[in-house]
Amino acid sequence: MRTWPIPASSKPTGRWPGPAFTPRAAPCSVPRISSGNWRWNKHMNRFEDVIKRMTINPVIRNIGRVIDKKHFPGIPIFVTASPRSGTTLLLSILGAHPNIYAVPEQTYAFSRWTRTPFRRYREYPYRIDRLYREFILKGFDRSANRWCEKTPRHVEYIEKIVEFYGGSVQIIHLIRDGRDVVVSSHPTHTGRHYWVSANRWLKSVQAGWSLREKPYLHTVFYEDLVRDYRSEIREICDFLNEPYTKSLENWIDTTNIRESIHIGGKLQPVHTGAVGKWKRPEHRERVAEFMTDPDAVAMLRELGYSVP
Repeated sequence: MRTWPIPASSKPTGRWPGPAFTPRAAPCSVPRISSGNWRWNKHMNRFEDVIKRMTINPVIRNIGRVIDKKHFPGIPIFVTASPRSGTTLLLSILGAHPNIYAVPEQTYAFSRWTRTPFRRYREYPYRIDRLYREFILKGFDRSANRWCEKTPRHVEYIEKIVEFYGGSVQIIHLIRDGRDVVVSSHPTHTGRHYWVSANRWLKSVQAGWSLREKPYLHTVFYEDLVRDYRSEIREICDFLNEPYTKSLENWIDTTNIRESIHIGGKLQPVHTGAVGKWKRPEHRERVAEFMTDPDAVAMLRELGYSVP
């Protein structure tokens, strides 16, 4: 703890709505890293969320529903997965289809649910305004008749999403070798070398894999997508009941996704360079840690990956 006198002319910092006050000029003890400001900001953020939920969010939801119903009569598409599994790549490819509008940002719109008195469903995604906000603020391709959204975390809420849309929804679950996932880093988080833990990968994969037999879900393996692009995309189009178009051949030029922070900038052509990265010497310790998790190893085997 550090102590020092506070000048009589000092004023409080942070967003304080009341009048300024003058503290006593006496020694004051404060933590080495003051938590007052961030705690106050945290409370203010919560307060702002409540205000938005009561004011602007209902307006956005109402406008968004009109846009969704009028311009996107087709069945919604969700791309789900463990983080660092290639969802941005797949979303960008699907955004090249003339009938599909790819929502540019992760919305987390279906990652929080609240009880509702409506008879149609028991719970309601109270963040759905985040999805509609993308339509309103960023515009959309008016030639498309359906939209595709990707938030990896939505894999944990697939059944709730299906219930919310009354079964009229299609889910693509993308799976990638867990060893490659845990050695993958996020381009915007330079302070953290690795991004996803073995447990996070396992939890996400289990959530989607357990529903693999459902008619609304289609499983895609990242390795198959980058190794046999045309075949996999044709299968995806068949699942979505969409024709395979030439725009999917040169998807980088025709997609509505131009760049993404999740891949470190501009889109890159499909390649196999990220397959088997876990074998590199610099990741030896990380992979060894992954392999100590018996459930993760068992899942690798169940998915058909080669395990030494």
